[in-house]
This record gives sequence, C-alpha cells and structure tokens, in this order.
Amino acid sequence: MNRSGRMWKLALIAGLALVAAACSDSGGDSTSSASASAPAASGSEATAAPAELTVELDWVPNPDHVGLYYAEDKGYFVDANLTVSFHPPSNAADPIKLVGLDKVDLAISYEPEMFYGQQNGLPVVAVATVVPVPLNSLIVSPDATVTQLSDLSGKSVGVTGIPSDDAFYLTALKTAGLSEGDVTKVNVGFNLVPSLLSNKVDAVIGGYRNVEAIQVEQETGTPPTVFPANELGVPTYAELVVVANTDRLASDAAYADAVTRFVATLVKGTDAAIADPTGATAVMKSATQYEPKFLEESVPYTLTLLTPAAGTKTGCIDAAAWQSYGDWMKANDLITSTPDAAAIASDQYMPYSCS
Repeated sequence: MNRSGRMWKLALIAGLALVAAACSDSGGDSTSSASASAPAASGSEATAAPAELTVELDWVPNPDHVGLYYAEDKGYFVDANLTVSFHPPSNAADPIKLVGLDKVDLAISYEPEMFYGQQNGLPVVAVATVVPVPLNSLIVSPDATVTQLSDLSGKSVGVTGIPSDDAFYLTALKTAGLSEGDVTKVNVGFNLVPSLLSNKVDAVIGGYRNVEAIQVEQETGTPPTVFPANELGVPTYAELVVVANTDRLASDAAYADAVTRFVATLVKGTDAAIADPTGATAVMKSATQYEPKFLEESVPYTLTLLTPAAGTKTGCIDAAAWQSYGDWMKANDLITSTPDAAAIASDQYMPYSCS
C-alpha cells in the first residue's frame, strides 16, 4: 500500500473551512480549554451502562490500528459494555469534521489535523494517542549512501507536494546545514515507493517507516535508511490520536463516560498487543486486506513504536510536545492562528494519571 492518504490533508483543510461556520452555529465554544470541558464518569452505574460508539477511522484498517482491533478481537470492548463500530472514511474530510459536526461519536485522526481544526473552529479534542510517535519519514533508497542528513548534498529527494511534507523537507535541509541548491527536489506525487525503486530519486519524504520503508525492504531485499520526522528537526508529535466532540463531553455525562471507557479499552488492547506480537499479527491478518508477508513484518515493528518510552504510559498526551509542534506549524506557515495545545488535547479521560 502507498499511504497516499497524506493527500487527504489538503482536502481536509478545505473541508474544515467549509464547516467552520456550521460548527459555530451549533453553539460550541472552540476557545474553551479541553481540560475543563468534561465531567468525570458518574460512578459504577454509569461505568456499567451500555453504550454504542461509531468510530470513523483515518484510513482503511492497517497496522496503525492494531490496539483497536486487538481489543475488539479479544472482547475488551464488550467487557466494557461498549458496542463499537469502526468505519473507514468515505472521503478526505470525514473523520475530524464528522466528530465536530456530531455525526459520529469518535474519530481516529492526526495530531496536525487538530491544529487545523482549531484554526477552523471545530469543537474537537484529542483524548488519547493511538500512535504516539511520528511515522512520516525521510526514506532513503538502499542504493544511495546516506548515513546522516548532510549526505543528502548532491542527492535528489522526492516529495508529495503536500505543504506539511515540504515543511519537513525544508526543516531537514536546515538541520543538515544544507541549502535548497544543494539538493534536487522532485515532486513525485504519491508515487513514493515506485520513485525509489526506479531510482528516479534517492530519497522520499511522506512515506511511513512502518509501511513504505518495509515495502522498499521487501521489494529490494535491503532495508532503506530511515529518518523519522523528529530526526529531521521537526518536533515530535503523535501520528494518530482519538478525537472526541468537546461540546458533547461538556454537556453529556453518558458520552463522557463512554469515551472514558473507550480510551481505557484502547489502552488495554494496545498493551496486550504489545505483549503478544504473534497474536496481534494474526488479528490484523483477519482485520485488514494486506499481504501476510507485509503484516508479519509491519505489525511487530509497529508494536515497538507503540511501546511507551521510559517514564511514559500508553495513550498519554504530552501537552508540551503538542505545543512545540503547533508552534512549528505556525513558524512554517502551515497554520496562521496561534496554536493552543491545551484547548485541543486532554489526558482527562485516561484510566490513570499521565503526570
């Protein structure tokens, strides 16, 4: 699979602009702090109450969703008295927009999209991380000798044309001490892997280290050199997050309780999958359409990326890191508004303290 879904970012920005007025008319206060917006669950009776949740995915089921599908397969959502249905999005703007418009209960989306949503007035908040680290990477062809970013001098780099990927590219050059004249930039659209395999370019930005990098390795027999976004000089960020409706969290105790149980179940499913990579791979073979050979490598590797770093816990949100990434987005003209991470990300719904 080529994760051409990064293309969706452009359409999503346009879609958010179209719905901002509708969200304002709904009475949502997009400037209120997320951490102050939601009541806690109201005791064991509320916790045990049956609830149905419709969850709009960011993409078709894939290894990034292993914690969700492991939890579903093992009956963890049923144990939490939740009936959860996952739906791939029908178009680019759907996930975060539909949560903001109260058309679906939750979405799986991207940390950067939360800042676009904030700029456009959507009443949405991230309540947990799904993938806590960047997946988007600079992937270097096995035929190119690049062991550090400065080795890109004289090389060619393929980009998708998405503004955020261009910002990653320019940040990488700055980190490497290179000028734009030192490297040839080639717009390859979403033909990332074919462009590498055909030697059209020496490297690409926009592929995922747990997807395109593995595809390149399996096609060539040699692992490519990979620099995740946070090694390019970009502040670290969460690739995927769980998104809820801020207004509903504040006004609907049953919804807030169901969201709390969903997050706890995601954490349980993720931790259990990390401890059972063979079983998790089997689950994803049933849940996705990907080739078994790809999943046998991608799922265990993805689980290593989901494993909490020392001193952190599964699902937790690093507010300071979010603010740094939002500031980077503004500094690179990806957003024009002043980012406020505290208003769009909250660890209030986690099953434990994240501090």
